[in-house]
Amino acid sequence: MTTLLLYKDIQALNREQHQALKLQQSENCDFAASTHLVPVAGLEFFQAARHYPLVFIGEGSQATPIALLGLKEGHNGYLDAEQRWQANTYIPAFIRRYPFVLAQDEASHFTVCFDAAFSGWSEEQGKDLFDAQGQNSDYLDEMIQFLQNFTAEMERTRTFVEKLHALDLLSPRAIKLSHTSGESFVLSDFLAVDEEKFLALADEQVLDLHHSGFLGWIYAHLMSLGNANQLFDNYLKRREPAEVVTH
Repeated sequence: MTTLLLYKDIQALNREQHQALKLQQSENCDFAASTHLVPVAGLEFFQAARHYPLVFIGEGSQATPIALLGLKEGHNGYLDAEQRWQANTYIPAFIRRYPFVLAQDEASHFTVCFDAAFSGWSEEQGKDLFDAQGQNSDYLDEMIQFLQNFTAEMERTRTFVEKLHALDLLSPRAIKLSHTSGESFVLSDFLAVDEEKFLALADEQVLDLHHSGFLGWIYAHLMSLGNANQLFDNYLKRREPAEVVTH
């Protein structure tokens, strides 16, 4: 199967082949240690905007909203020394669904899949995926519902991006970050809502965004950009000592 961010060996879940499979749950998120961004659904904006810069990458109507986790590729600034997610910080649904994922074929049929490379799989201990009769466990049914909800919200988010594109609201943006240490960093190569164009929208266009449920998402996105300073601070605190330049 095709590869996907975070996933290394995606396999279809089979109730006969994988009946004995169990998932050992852990707060360890080392599977996400080397990603500096994850896609987010619009519905997550309100919670995610408190902790991450939410920006868009890609082109036109195909742009994708993401939460920036780090300033450098391969660097997630939201994991602590034990590879646990930073306390009291919203964890994006893209992370919470791991190691499961829904695969969709050309006929829009969905198949529950999982990352076989994940270290938490066991046949001895953990949460059962199937019962003795080979039927879905309550845990697996809950996870499937979560996956379906996330997929539906990502579809709604695509509609949101198409609306932003139709209104010509997404523009290339760069943010210059400065730290009290004197170091600076320019965050670029992303898209954000152009505030001048947004404020220039006609009343009926704003009302349409409101009725679509998208107006709040735009405000949450714009407010989230201030988190870039926290991202820079995380980067300076957690980068490798070898990266620190001495004078």
